[in-house]
Amino acid sequence: MLNKNLEAKQVAAVRKILSEVPVASAYSPVTESMDKATELGEDKIAAALKNFSSMPQSTNVFANPVLHKAAVNCKDAQITLNIRSFGIRGVVSESEIIANKLSPAHVIFTGLFGRKPEKHSDDIDEETILSELIDKKFYLFTELRRDGLTGKQRLINQVAEFVKSFPDAGPEAVIQHFSTLRKLSVPNQKGIKGTRKPGSLLLELIGTHMENVALGTVSVFMRHQLRQSSALHPQVLAMRANDLITESQKNEKTAFQTCYSLLLGREASSVEANILERMGIIQTHHGSAGSNVVARYLATLYAGAVSDFFVASQMALDGDRHFGAIHDMTAFINQIEPLDTDARETAIRERMRIALPTFGHPEIAAAGRSDEIQQDPRPAIYFNPFIDAVEKGEIQLNDSQKKRLSIMQRIYQIAFIEGVVRPGRENEPPLRLTPNTDFGGWAVQEGLDIYESDRTFLTYIFRGFGWIMDAREQLQMKIIRPVIPPDPEIIPKPSDDMTIANEVVALHDRMAGPEIFD
Repeated sequence: MLNKNLEAKQVAAVRKILSEVPVASAYSPVTESMDKATELGEDKIAAALKNFSSMPQSTNVFANPVLHKAAVNCKDAQITLNIRSFGIRGVVSESEIIANKLSPAHVIFTGLFGRKPEKHSDDIDEETILSELIDKKFYLFTELRRDGLTGKQRLINQVAEFVKSFPDAGPEAVIQHFSTLRKLSVPNQKGIKGTRKPGSLLLELIGTHMENVALGTVSVFMRHQLRQSSALHPQVLAMRANDLITESQKNEKTAFQTCYSLLLGREASSVEANILERMGIIQTHHGSAGSNVVARYLATLYAGAVSDFFVASQMALDGDRHFGAIHDMTAFINQIEPLDTDARETAIRERMRIALPTFGHPEIAAAGRSDEIQQDPRPAIYFNPFIDAVEKGEIQLNDSQKKRLSIMQRIYQIAFIEGVVRPGRENEPPLRLTPNTDFGGWAVQEGLDIYESDRTFLTYIFRGFGWIMDAREQLQMKIIRPVIPPDPEIIPKPSDDMTIANEVVALHDRMAGPEIFD
């Protein structure tokens, strides 16, 4: 009876938590400016602002201002890095995630509900409840049966047949295929609408996303198996994937930890899992990204099916101007790897004059000739733990990985430390580019031997929860914009915490030194 009472309490707690909606931002800069212009008798200004009156409050989810400064040496010059910050709802920051090793559930909870998870005296731990809900939706995949092209059967077997038929298809193709079948098998879907109960909608969003995550990671694992033996039967592929997932669940691994093993094609070590988890958590929400804009737009359109919301957002995620840069860097490395040293360096400098993948940024001043330049801290946050593990012998690299990562180090040196002098501008300082998030994402996944076509999927796993955060806010107030200025209340305040600045400087010093991976 005691256990039943506790279970009933937990069910009630889940319902209560999921029904909770964060308070919407009261900050409305356009409206406030229009009122002020009218008060001052500036009728033309007020009239101009009225054209933008459909742009109400700014986001209360995300903010990434410049928060830290750090000086680094670039040959004979000292460059000041203006380091962007990252925070969710003004409650959780990058430095706190790193210093306190917050779990994915802790960070996701904060973004979904606008506050940190709490522990209650009646054995209710909100972080644990959300974590177990996410795990439950993921592990349900092995039991799920649904109508497919050849009749009703387990979904994991259908994925095996798809992967066997299309062994070069990436996880995004698998998700899109089965999302279509999901829509066809569930009549009269409620989709994403402002009239839905928040708890019911959030539950469907999490369930759909975790099923998609399972579809994608299982397909990646199966393609690992086929690369080792192309003759494997679909039933064997399904059995091996099922065994890995079942064993992980038996060992009480979280859904995310199981995903790391599926992405690697084998059981991930604790070191590998920690590196991937840190990288994933930091990517949970970056609000100006194109995929987040699509998520907001789909929520505003009242998408007829929740599946469409995730598929459309993922398509933007893999676009060339977004995380497609990781694929572009792979293509570039493949192009220059066979060249001799001089030809390779010439190719790098030439590519800098066009567009160097994983360097620069379309929305921040991550390129310039002055002694100040903006820096995305995420490459350092991702890459430092990996380099630590390599130096400690916890991760072993083969000769190909060593060579390719050494090329990446040299690209960093040319792009940022040395810079490029354009013809006719020899008397000016060189043009320097700082690396962006994709630099760290590519390097870590190259070192962990994640297959080239699968290197945006870790982001999808975590960014999906960022899209859910966007949808919940968008249903409260329509604020679609490519770049959404945050409510001043959630902007992190400067502090003496040097966690992020130290990470950035540490990576720079490593990249500026002798070959790390030789």
